Amino acid sequence: MGNSAASEKNLRREQMRALRRQLDPAWKAAASQTIVSRLEALPIFQQARVVHTYVAWRNEVDTHDLLRRLLQKGRRVAVPKVEPATGHLQHYFIADFSELQEGAFGILEPPSDLSRLAAPSQIDIVLVPGLAFDRAGNRLGMGKGHYDRFLAEGHAPKIALAYDFQLIEKLPVAAHDQRVAMIITEKNVISCS
Repeated sequence: MGNSAASEKNLRREQMRALRRQLDPAWKAAASQTIVSRLEALPIFQQARVVHTYVAWRNEVDTHDLLRRLLQKGRRVAVPKVEPATGHLQHYFIADFSELQEGAFGILEPPSDLSRLAAPSQIDIVLVPGLAFDRAGNRLGMGKGHYDRFLAEGHAPKIALAYDFQLIEKLPVAAHDQRVAMIITEKNVISCS
């Protein structure tokens, strides 16, 4: 990826962060609820035995209530954690929302317990965060590459949860960038080509 594409990505990141910072809490809660309801209505989600989801942070589409519901229903849930020693993303199964503690960057994370490590091959569906997406499924993340490395390892369907304003015409793409199969917003469910 050239310097102009990297510059465009950084500009988009700043724009999306600014838009998310300005979200009205009541609107965010209602939009998140609509998005999660659309997700829960999908047969592909209903049939998934093992769900990997991000733990919402800084005005991302809220996954906290979804996490609690999945655990109450006895579904297996894996969540990410940035390991301080390596800076890499690891994934752990949790049994209760209360296990999550504030970790790297202020994100709620699971404890590092190797007996609960989740391998990408065990996961049936991945819920993906991002700052922006295009209809082809390209994703703009925070810029560290954590999710791209993880998404490249597994074969589970990848579903982005995003607000409609996070959809943009076309994102610049690098060779390592991973796409999502579907994007769910408060207005649409988009199957990506």
